[in-house]
Amino acid sequence: MIKRKRSMTSFDVAAVVQELSQLQGLRLNNIYHVGEVILLRLKGPGRDARVAIVPGERIHITSFDVSDKGMPPPFIMGIRKHIRGASLVEVRQHGFDRIVEMVFENSGRRYKLIAEILPRGVAVLVDENGRILQLDEQRVMKDRVLKRGASYVPPPGSSLHPLELSVEHVASAVENDGEAVRVLSRALGYPGEVVEEALARLGVEPSDSTAALQGREEELVKTIRAIYMEAVGPGAYILYDEKDSPLTVVPFEPRGLVERYRLRTVAKQSISEALDQYFVEELRRLEADAATREIEAERRKLLASLEKARQNLSELEDKLKTLEKRAQLLAEHMAEAYEALECARRLRETSGWEHIPGNCPHVVDVQPSRGVLVLQLGDGLVEVDIRSDPSRLIVEIYRRVGEVRAKIERGRQAVKEVEQKLAELEKKALMKAKKARAVVRRREWYERYHWLITSNGLLAIGGRDASQNESVVKRYLNDKRIFMHADIHGAPAVVLFAEGREPPEEDLHEAALLTAAYSKAWKAGVGSVDVYWVWGSQVSKSPPPGEYLARGAFMVYGKRNYIRNVELKLAVGVGSEDGAPVVIVGPADLVRRRSLVYAVLVPGDEDPSKLAQRLKRLLANKAAEEYRPIIEALRHDEIRERLPGRSRIVYIGRGEAVEPPRPLRVLRGEESPEA
Repeated sequence: MIKRKRSMTSFDVAAVVQELSQLQGLRLNNIYHVGEVILLRLKGPGRDARVAIVPGERIHITSFDVSDKGMPPPFIMGIRKHIRGASLVEVRQHGFDRIVEMVFENSGRRYKLIAEILPRGVAVLVDENGRILQLDEQRVMKDRVLKRGASYVPPPGSSLHPLELSVEHVASAVENDGEAVRVLSRALGYPGEVVEEALARLGVEPSDSTAALQGREEELVKTIRAIYMEAVGPGAYILYDEKDSPLTVVPFEPRGLVERYRLRTVAKQSISEALDQYFVEELRRLEADAATREIEAERRKLLASLEKARQNLSELEDKLKTLEKRAQLLAEHMAEAYEALECARRLRETSGWEHIPGNCPHVVDVQPSRGVLVLQLGDGLVEVDIRSDPSRLIVEIYRRVGEVRAKIERGRQAVKEVEQKLAELEKKALMKAKKARAVVRRREWYERYHWLITSNGLLAIGGRDASQNESVVKRYLNDKRIFMHADIHGAPAVVLFAEGREPPEEDLHEAALLTAAYSKAWKAGVGSVDVYWVWGSQVSKSPPPGEYLARGAFMVYGKRNYIRNVELKLAVGVGSEDGAPVVIVGPADLVRRRSLVYAVLVPGDEDPSKLAQRLKRLLANKAAEEYRPIIEALRHDEIRERLPGRSRIVYIGRGEAVEPPRPLRVLRGEESPEA
């Protein structure tokens, strides 16, 4: 049976390198370190991307983002110093090993960010001479030294490139006796899942002897090469075991594995998307577990304290019952007690302690060393001092009963206090786990633009600048979609995914706010602005003869449909998507229905950056207690990027929903539903 995947294979790396190569030309906007993950943010005209690197485990494009990145370690600060703002010019796989080299160019100098996906792998930044500038962990090994200032030496290669695989290589391998899958994996350096798939396609069982392959070496070479070509093509699969738990990710069609092991598969558009789901969702669980483990020691201490308090309380309650029973028996049988004591005192003087039992009524035992008589009074045994007076003894017992009752009350209060502390700790653990889960969130492709989802589930996106206006129209506008623009110079080009149907007035008004609020009308402080809309067929990038259109500008032909006096009043709310925060904007009624908490803004004079910080604090304070960790996990810049400009808060309130809706007409996770 194939093993559960813990790190990428060389075939996975080859597939990912093909996808990473498509990011060439983007600039490294920033780099972060979150837990074990090194997160690269790349940006370019009209597009951006995030790349997750975990040395020794994985590297891929990710749709997740991290809200609270915290203080970066010196390793990350050093990388930022050299390549933040640098262009990604090349991505390559080192040989056919699990090593990815990302080449960046900054001010005419070239740097390589190297991610080793091998066991004990590291992340290394080297200069154009191969000298190590930064690395996440210094190591001295028998075959190489990894430290700052040393020359970078990759680990010895072990995998033969599939396109260089020959019949002779396979023939040499199958000459060795043993199970076919083990012998081939060891000899060729290929992962078990690839070898098993190749054998399955040839109808050979993994446990079969290598003798089953003798004479079929050429077939095996062709099959492995075919699997490699599938791997570097589009698409990938997540395989699930019989318990429906993710087992592995493969960049080729696993028809042999599926047939042999009866596995369930889920097809993905790319290897990164598959790895993202397989690994990063596991990261969220680990983050939550780590947050819980932080207070596990305190929990154990409180549980031990609670157990001790409960045990003390139980002992006191038993002691109370004994004292009360003793007092009750003495009170009910006072005469018998006096009779027994008088007899016992007389016999002790005349005959000795040993003659008291059997000769004095009600005395069943004596303890001379303690001076105690054990009396049978009614249905119980009572110890009394031979020198005591029963009536005074009852008073003494009831005094002790009062003391024990006071101790019991204090004990019950102690138990209650510990239980309360434990409940608070459990609540704290839950909140920490929620906040940890909220740190990592899948970001959809449309979130790089201004966006909202209308009441009927239609997606509207708008450019943040002239470059994005160009991208929005070129990539997403077609004849079945609607183009919207505020009737003012300097407004976002908005595309509403109507898909051929004229939307209800409600949806048109909601989408209209997107271009109105983010236009220069907001900065001018006006109260409202007109917005027009047309079908995509009426929009052209081609200017009239002899004229020129600036970047982000378009020609609109034919009748324009106007939405008059769109009020410049924008609601900004926070919803929860799978436990992580997502900022929602739109008209107040729309945002209220879809958020945990929201604010309504109008044009004002408060700086957007300062307003974002204050808004986060106000929203967290307004949110229900169980939702505060979600709000607190937001970065200020996530709120800042949704603000139209200088603003004023006119209302803060709680929303009505937890989960924000997804667009009905655009598939979740779709990379680019282009025209």
